[in-house]
Amino acid sequence: MSERDLLIKRIVEEKGDKAIPALIDLLFEGDAQMADIVTDALLELDCCQQIIKRLDSEMKKEDKNPGIFYLADIIGEKNCKGGVEQLKRLLNLVETEEEAIIVHGSLARMGFKDSEKYLLYELENEPSQDMIFDVAVALSYSSDKEVFKAIVAKADKNKDLVDVLQSMCEREPDLYALLPDDLREIKNDKYK
Repeated sequence: MSERDLLIKRIVEEKGDKAIPALIDLLFEGDAQMADIVTDALLELDCCQQIIKRLDSEMKKEDKNPGIFYLADIIGEKNCKGGVEQLKRLLNLVETEEEAIIVHGSLARMGFKDSEKYLLYELENEPSQDMIFDVAVALSYSSDKEVFKAIVAKADKNKDLVDVLQSMCEREPDLYALLPDDLREIKNDKYK
């Protein structure tokens, strides 16, 4: 177990739900590495209501802190049903394509087909190389074969997408059959 994983496990086991408010505050500190660790810890805790409440209060502020997008991502990852309205409202506040991808990714994970269509459109219409990976990750929760094929089509130009395809195949082994021969040898042979 990595040092990072041990830290997350320790936070969850020792502090439990009592740590949620302090962990949420850390998302707003501006340290991306810390925010990633905190996000993983929050995913282990029963934090939906507190995350939704904080997102709601942060959206009312005039200055938008990037931490709200970590909250949005957690809401989607944990499938916090009570957060759907906040995510839809957050879409009205996005200023960049990156922000839109995060929010649409969360909504897509929660089953909103319009958000999945938006992400698929973004993927197919040549986003920057940096954005292709982010869009593919946002779509990786889909089991839709057309989404999988769209990511496969971009994998020739962006080899990082092979990892995304592998994670999709691990979740949905039937997707493995849709991989072209040159991508079938991804990291392990457990799908053959």
